[in-house]
Amino acid sequence: MFLKNTSHQLLSICFLLISLSGFSQTITGTILDDKNAPIPFATIQIGEDYGVISNDEGNFNIRISGFKNTDSVYISCMGYEKIGLQVQEFESKEYVLNDFVNELSEVYVTDRKLGVDSILYYINKNASKNYKLDQTALKMFGRRTEYVDGKAADFEIEKSSNFKKKQLEAFNKDFDLLEQSLLNNESKQYTDMVSTLYIKDLKNAKLKIEKAVRLLDERNDQSLEKMADKGNDIVLKHLDTSKVYTVKSGWFTVSDSVSLNNRNDKVSDSINAVRFVREAAFNMVTEVNPITEEPELDFITDSRKYDYELKDFTFLDNEIVYVIGFKPRRGSANYVGTMYVSTQTFAVLRADYAFYPGREGEKLNLRLILGIKYIEKNKAGSVAYKKNSDGYYYPYYIKSEIDRYFYINRPIKFIENESRDKVAFNFKVEGTFKERTEILMLDVNNTTTADFNAVQEGKTLDYETIQQYDASIWKDYNVLEPLQEMKDFKVED
Repeated sequence: MFLKNTSHQLLSICFLLISLSGFSQTITGTILDDKNAPIPFATIQIGEDYGVISNDEGNFNIRISGFKNTDSVYISCMGYEKIGLQVQEFESKEYVLNDFVNELSEVYVTDRKLGVDSILYYINKNASKNYKLDQTALKMFGRRTEYVDGKAADFEIEKSSNFKKKQLEAFNKDFDLLEQSLLNNESKQYTDMVSTLYIKDLKNAKLKIEKAVRLLDERNDQSLEKMADKGNDIVLKHLDTSKVYTVKSGWFTVSDSVSLNNRNDKVSDSINAVRFVREAAFNMVTEVNPITEEPELDFITDSRKYDYELKDFTFLDNEIVYVIGFKPRRGSANYVGTMYVSTQTFAVLRADYAFYPGREGEKLNLRLILGIKYIEKNKAGSVAYKKNSDGYYYPYYIKSEIDRYFYINRPIKFIENESRDKVAFNFKVEGTFKERTEILMLDVNNTTTADFNAVQEGKTLDYETIQQYDASIWKDYNVLEPLQEMKDFKVED
C-alpha cells in the first residue's frame, strides 16, 4: 500500500506541474445512483490493494500521490455497474453508478443450480479456507461517534445533619446544573484513530497506536466516566475533605474509610488506557469473523437458528454473488438482514444486519435490588470482506451502531467517621448512550509469533483534542470521509 508520497526527480515534478496544471494529490467526490441518491459503501480502488469506501452520504476522499497517470481506478458497489478510468481522468466530482441489469438468474441457474441449504453448507465447509485471523497485522483507521440521549436525571440531597440551609441550596444548585447538562446537551463526540492490531491467535492481540484525535467540547463530555468525575467534583466541593467518611449505597457499605483528599484517578485513567481501546478493536474484528468460536454474526455459522431465502444474483466487481436474506427462526436468533456470497469460493463478501424487532442484546436488570438497569438495543451494522494476496478474506470495512439504555437509581450516604454526621442524597439518572463505530482496513500483513512478541504496547493513550474538524490532520492517510455533521462541528468559545 502507498501511505506516503513517493519521491520524484525535479524534472518529473516540473513536467507534471506543466502538463497537469490543477492536478490534485487528493480526490474528493460523491457516488450517486441514477436517481441522484447517495450510494454508501461504494469502493473506490486504485490498483490491487489501495482504496477507500464511501460514507453514508456517498462521499469519499482518497489520496492519489505515488500513482502513475495510467494506473487504473475502479468505482464499484454491490448491485451496480462498475466504472473504470485512469488516474489522469480521476477528478473531484460526482460519479453516477447505474443499476446492474440482472439477467443472471436464468443464465446462471441453468448452469449451476444450488438451493439455499447447499449454499449455507458450502459457506461453513469452506470457512477455514476462506477466513484467517491468527498471526496477522491489521492496520486500520477507526472512527467512533458517541453521545448521550438523556431521558431523566435527579440528583438531590435528601437530608443532612450538619449542612446549613445555604450550603444545601448551593449543593443542590450544582446538582441541578449537572442534571441539565445531561438532559439538554446534544453535543456529540468524535474519535479518529490510526493503529495496527497485531493478532497472535483468537484470544491474544496487541495494539500499536500511531495517531489519535478527538473532536469534542470538553465542557459537554457526557461519557459515564466524565459524569462520575463531575459528581465527584461536586462532593469534593461541598464536603470537608480533611475528614474521613464511611460511604453507603442502599443496603451496602461501599467503604469504611474514604479520605476525600486522596482521590482515585483510576476512572480518568481508564478513558485513556490502551488496553480498553485494544479490546474494543479486537472484539469488532473477531465478532465478524466466521471462524471464531462464538461469532456475533451467527447467521453465517448457525443455520439452525435462522430462516434463509435465496433472493437473487448480482455482481460485485467481476464476481457473481448470491443474494441471501435471513431472519430468526428461533428466539435465540437476533438478526434480520442480507448477506452476499461468492458463487466461486462461497465466502461471505458482505453482510448487512440489524436486531429483529423486539430483540435485545446484553442486559442487566437489578432495578428492584440495586437500582440499576442496562440494555443493548437497536444494534445494526455492515461488514465487507476483501480477499488479500494470501488468498484469505479479511474484513475491509466494519460498521456497528448500538444504543445502550441505562437506568441508575441509588441512595448514597456519606457518614463522617468521628462525629457520625451524615449527608444523604439520591442519585437517579436515565438515558441512552448512542454509539457508532467504523473501521476501514488500510493494510493486512501476515506476521509471526516473534513479530507479535516484539510489539511493545503502550499503557496510556495521548489524544490530540481539536475543536473543529480539520481534514489536513489526516493528509498522510486514507481515511473515511466524515459525515457533514462532523465537518460542521465546532466548539464555540
